[in-house]
Amino acid sequence: MRVCTLRPPGGDAVVTGVVSPDGTVRPVPGGLFEGLAAGRFAEPDPAATALDPLDVGYDAPYRHPRKILGIGLNYREHAADLGADVPRATPASFLKGDHTIIGPGEDIVLPAGIGRVTAEAELALVIGRECYRVSPEEALDHVFGVTAVLDQTAEAVLLENPRYLTRVKNYPTFFSFGPQVVTLDETLDHVGSLDELEVATVHNGTVHRSAPVSDMIFSPAELLSFHSHVMPLYPGDLLSCGTPGAVPLADGDEVSCRLGGLMTLTNPVVSEER
Repeated sequence: MRVCTLRPPGGDAVVTGVVSPDGTVRPVPGGLFEGLAAGRFAEPDPAATALDPLDVGYDAPYRHPRKILGIGLNYREHAADLGADVPRATPASFLKGDHTIIGPGEDIVLPAGIGRVTAEAELALVIGRECYRVSPEEALDHVFGVTAVLDQTAEAVLLENPRYLTRVKNYPTFFSFGPQVVTLDETLDHVGSLDELEVATVHNGTVHRSAPVSDMIFSPAELLSFHSHVMPLYPGDLLSCGTPGAVPLADGDEVSCRLGGLMTLTNPVVSEER
């Protein structure tokens, strides 16, 4: 199953729906986050008109998760880009506020005066049921599905001091996700194994860096298990699993996260100084 949130033009109201095989969206009552919290989605309304995302437009799947948990340096090549040592014993992680969230097609805004900003394409796990102190073997049983992420970093500031991590990750528009959430079973039907899913950072239509999930230092299941021993994760929480490569952004750019043939998330880039 694929679920998403659409924003019809001309209003603030959003519509949650289930994506049909033909790509149209059948509306369901309630919001996507509420469906995750309840553990089930209502059946699509047979009387409701199916919507075409090409006509209506995607919104962020939801705007207020309890937690956005990010992972740093989970691919060796990206660690080398930053001149950083690869974490060997345990993952490197950080939290982001929900004020950073934007959806597909919304502007990534480069703040004035902070120097180089990069975008990182990532696979994210969407938690489906409470996850606390679980083993790697149990971890994915707590996952509803996956989605695409663009995680932005004020890299020039980060290189001044790695302890500025919270600051550099938490500017508004620094976390885009969507356009859909694909259930884990459908994801596995599509790729066979999560390890085989290719994550690509795409810059102005050209692949900047691409790698399969199998190249991660810590697998998604290991990441979720490890952090579940630090804190409980709840339905709707997002665990973004790290990037194969970050690309510098400039005013007028377009950047995408491509998850194999599963989905592509794209955002334009604008400078606050324009």
